[in-house]
Amino acid sequence: MNYENRVTVFIDILGFKDLLSKTTGKKGEDDSEKIKEIFSAYKTIRDVWDLDKTVPKYGKSLPKNSKEITTFSDCLVISFNTNEKSEIFYTLLEIKWMIMRLIYRGILCRGAITYGKLIHTKEVLFGPALAEAYILESKAALYPRVILHKDIIDLAGTARSQQHSSEEEKEYVESLLEKDSDGMYYIDYFAKAQEELDDPQYGFPDYIEKIGQKIRKGLIGSSNVYRSDIKVKYRWMKERYNKLIDSVQNENFIERLKKDGEFDLAETYLEFKKINPNA
Repeated sequence: MNYENRVTVFIDILGFKDLLSKTTGKKGEDDSEKIKEIFSAYKTIRDVWDLDKTVPKYGKSLPKNSKEITTFSDCLVISFNTNEKSEIFYTLLEIKWMIMRLIYRGILCRGAITYGKLIHTKEVLFGPALAEAYILESKAALYPRVILHKDIIDLAGTARSQQHSSEEEKEYVESLLEKDSDGMYYIDYFAKAQEELDDPQYGFPDYIEKIGQKIRKGLIGSSNVYRSDIKVKYRWMKERYNKLIDSVQNENFIERLKKDGEFDLAETYLEFKKINPNA
């Protein structure tokens, strides 16, 4: 048996230990509602990749023979052969869907994407690519983001759809990403989330509110000096959230909404408050 060259994704649910601690009471009794919340999160993850279904949904491509997905505890591993056509784009899109659906449940995740030597079957999972993805997630991702180097974007250009040129394929991939201040690319679930909602126009304000609620709650919960590592994560989110509020309150954007007769929607956006930069 030899290794395959595979794109490898390692994703970790953040705060999973705290989530588990809330599933039992002081006397060890089960809290069925909290258990149900975690079960719902797992169900969300499985639904995005149709792990329990035989017919794909969301209009995405049919499952590829080489694609494998493994879930265990608070971790998720996805991998596929590096030569799968447009699979980098589709997988990034699916990860984005998962992140957004977990946010509605108040759950954040962090991850990293690499490529290299890996064996991934339904029974076996190991290889240098997985070790690299795990290290990148734990040492470099730092914040609630799924990161990748530019070489993954370049790889997408070589494993392009027949309908796209190499540059077009990379443009599609980059349309899902944002480059961070440390040079890493991450899947943008802030400003670039709107088009993935079931109702992009009217669902976006609700999505923005959900993110804001999660950040404010996280900043309050991490106010203790001993939770400074958690506070850093929410500060990173806060910066991107405030930029998002700036964009939806931009004068030109608001004027376009009013010109289209969407006065209530324009007013909804204007009512959003940025999170105090010093919070």
